[in-house]
Amino acid sequence: MLFLLLCGIFFMSCDRQPSAPGQQIRAETAYAEQDDGEILRIAMDARRTLPIFFRQLARGDAKESGFSIKHPFRADDGSGIGMEQLWLDGIHFKDGVFFGILAGDPAHVSGMQKGDTVALDMDAITDWMYVRDGKIAGGRSIKYLLEQIPESQRSEGQRKILRMFE
Repeated sequence: MLFLLLCGIFFMSCDRQPSAPGQQIRAETAYAEQDDGEILRIAMDARRTLPIFFRQLARGDAKESGFSIKHPFRADDGSGIGMEQLWLDGIHFKDGVFFGILAGDPAHVSGMQKGDTVALDMDAITDWMYVRDGKIAGGRSIKYLLEQIPESQRSEGQRKILRMFE
């Protein structure tokens, strides 16, 4: 039996696009099969391209914001899923370890909440993203999951996000 993999998707408020520091973004949830080949490929590519993410983060360009990494965490026993994917922002390096701050409250991981700082396992990262001049760089799992929703069933906010991809 396949477990479901919880994949967080960033959604912006319907009335504005996240393009500047302090942008308004809220998390929604989508489910994908654990063995979804495209999700696995996106995760491998995210790890391979992490140097791009970190190079841009280190630049400190005022036109870039919303630097986030998606990282899996073991879900609670009995939750019905194996791992919950959570977005982390506030990415920083200290004492030889990368850390991130939980961008939202986990649905299936006890003992963690929005705002907690957690250590990152670089070999486990499944996606990364940032916003440059109103366009999303990275975030390929978001794009893929949104594209799985039939056009007729997408919300206006979901359509706006899809238009933000470079």
